[in-house]
Amino acid sequence: MIKPFAYSIAVMIFFLLVEYIFSRLMKKKVFEFSDTLTNLACGIMERTLFLLFAVLYYTSFNFIYDHFALFTIPKNWWTIVILFFTVDFLWYWYHRAGHEINVLWAAHITHHQSEEYNFSLSFRVSAFQLVIRMFFWLWLPLIGFDPILTTLIIGINAAYQFFIHTRLVDKLGVLEKVLVTPSHHRVHHGRNEQYIDKNYGGIFIIWDKIFGTFTEEKEEVAYGITKPLKSRNPVHAWFHYYLDLIGAAKQVKGLRNKLRVFFEGPETMGAYYDSLAKDYEVMPKEDKKLRSYLVVQYAIITTLFFGAYFYNEELSFSATLIVASFVIYSALSLGFVLDRHKWSFVLEVCRLILMSFALFMELLEFGQADYLIFSILPLLLFLPWIMKRKPSFVNN
Repeated sequence: MIKPFAYSIAVMIFFLLVEYIFSRLMKKKVFEFSDTLTNLACGIMERTLFLLFAVLYYTSFNFIYDHFALFTIPKNWWTIVILFFTVDFLWYWYHRAGHEINVLWAAHITHHQSEEYNFSLSFRVSAFQLVIRMFFWLWLPLIGFDPILTTLIIGINAAYQFFIHTRLVDKLGVLEKVLVTPSHHRVHHGRNEQYIDKNYGGIFIIWDKIFGTFTEEKEEVAYGITKPLKSRNPVHAWFHYYLDLIGAAKQVKGLRNKLRVFFEGPETMGAYYDSLAKDYEVMPKEDKKLRSYLVVQYAIITTLFFGAYFYNEELSFSATLIVASFVIYSALSLGFVLDRHKWSFVLEVCRLILMSFALFMELLEFGQADYLIFSILPLLLFLPWIMKRKPSFVNN
């Protein structure tokens, strides 16, 4: 069940590299180093958590189907077509709700924070969306659609959406009338006033045209959110809007008004942001001396991430938990490094120690006691590297 996801992520990484190469050949700057790493960190964290909870997530489909299905819908070409359109219809309303209800926007906002627009943006998602999406999809096995077929079509829907996150593809002629194209989705990611809350569709743009949320791309898109995130840390990316909602709720009196903060739309948060004494978030300056170190570390955790997926069936739960915990901690720690936070150097030293410990435990897991000495390699290789660049870890 897990390996198909590993292959799909590998394909996404491949096309991300292809897009980067073509962007360089076309002399179009669509990637920014720190932003791309933040996107990857968010994706690694989300997919690692998915690895731990995938069985629970998809078992719920089977449980609903086996115990509560209202009908048993046969599998044939016309029910598959109906399911395909139904999945996309539910995506439209899930996506629209994620923009119009604050507590749902808090989960979805992560995907809109980047001020660049490329395939890596598809990785920039919050794990909270895993749970939220499940409640929208549970209607399908409840109606009587086969859980395996439902899961497959949801996967196809998600795969299609990966390819619309690019600035290298212009308008696509007659396809613009029916499908969600890169042009349509660029609009969706725009913070231009006329583009906000438009083009929610996943595969078909017809839902936006039916429900009045369609807008064509006319002027150049300014990407990101109206109150830009001044951090490259995936923790901040996932949680900052929840903290803003709590702050806004504290400013109003009465339980009913406090609850309204969470269930009204993002446009109601203006008063809270205006009340802040100053713009307390300042984007830290990037130190290019850390780039090579960050590239190597992200390559390591990406390799471990793929290993956990490809060998999930061979690994014990404890081994999977060790790898997953280390990967998540690494994504968090490297996020602090990108922000040049005052704790970043200490967190990285701890991470290198944990890397050696995790390697030690994995060698024991696979009965390789003769090679335990190699578990010290991460400390020997990387500790001198960061010691030499210690001043670069702090934003002065």
